[in-house]
Amino acid sequence: MRKDLVKENIASSCYFRSSVIAPHRKALLQITERCNLHCSHCFLSAGDYGRTMSFDVIQDTVIPRLQSCRVIGVTLTGGEPFIHPDIIRIARLFKSNSIRVGICSNGSAITTEQIKSLVEIGDIHVNVSLDGFTPASHGKFRGDEDSFDKTIDGIRRLGKHHLLRGILVTPNNFAEANEYVDICEFAIENGASYVLMNPLASMGRGTKSKDKLGSPDIMMRKIQELTSPFSDRIQIVYVRFPNDRKFPLGGCEAGSIIYVFTSGNVVICPYLVFASRTPQSRHKEEEFIIGNIFSDADINDKVDTYRFHEKYHTGNNPICSSCSINLQCGKGCPAAVIASGGIIGTVDEDICPIETTKEDKVEEGKSNV
Repeated sequence: MRKDLVKENIASSCYFRSSVIAPHRKALLQITERCNLHCSHCFLSAGDYGRTMSFDVIQDTVIPRLQSCRVIGVTLTGGEPFIHPDIIRIARLFKSNSIRVGICSNGSAITTEQIKSLVEIGDIHVNVSLDGFTPASHGKFRGDEDSFDKTIDGIRRLGKHHLLRGILVTPNNFAEANEYVDICEFAIENGASYVLMNPLASMGRGTKSKDKLGSPDIMMRKIQELTSPFSDRIQIVYVRFPNDRKFPLGGCEAGSIIYVFTSGNVVICPYLVFASRTPQSRHKEEEFIIGNIFSDADINDKVDTYRFHEKYHTGNNPICSSCSINLQCGKGCPAAVIASGGIIGTVDEDICPIETTKEDKVEEGKSNV
């Protein structure tokens, strides 16, 4: 069984999604820090340098220890995973150990031989990032205008061979609103199951670029208005969009998902680490590092005993405790709270239905003056 990525009448607030049901887990494995692009919003500030996790280490250490953590699905990520010299061998290795495999890619570096090999392995899916529908938008946002045509070609080839699962979108100021309509149409044409839209966050390179490149709320609302009619043909997931319908917030997936960096460090959520590295953070990244998969043979015990929600008590504040929908609300994203300069337990103000209602009233009062 798998759980749904989106719950009806709940505002999607977590940067992560997982269809895995407890006590099992999903793992995201950073197999390389290297990337062929230089994206404006990259959480990792990835480039053409950095560490790479070797095939032998994955085979001898990583997979056995992930299995001890009850991991049944893995997403290979980076950097750009398709520039890892052993990406196909790694995917085949996980499949041979009965672990479901997904790959998260920018789509611009996938070779014909790699696609052929993934088809031969079978039951592999790929999610591809597409942030606009012109070279001047997607390409510029990704740091290379030539990348647009390469990504479009990569998506088409993945779709042709039934490897494409989702299109991942970061709304940005380089793209016009109608381009997101084009993206939805393109996703449907190529057999994608969903289009997932995440706003640009104040983490990694996004710390400096969000105010300049991030889409304002008025643009986000326009994007949702234009693309929601596609929802009867493809699943559209709006993560951390303006919560105009005042829905209760979704909860934090930390713990049901684990992330393994190329260093071997295991964290319950990489966004907690990325957020804690921002200048305004009041938390240290060490708080969220559980252990190291290379050196800790007991990493499964460390993962099981690190009880994030008991330790930090999300929603432990007067606004949440007195809220009429407190019991229905998942309290939002702790990483977003950290990135905004708050401490875990305080309100996720950007999308909290109570706090956004207050902001609406303030704006209404200004307009009446």
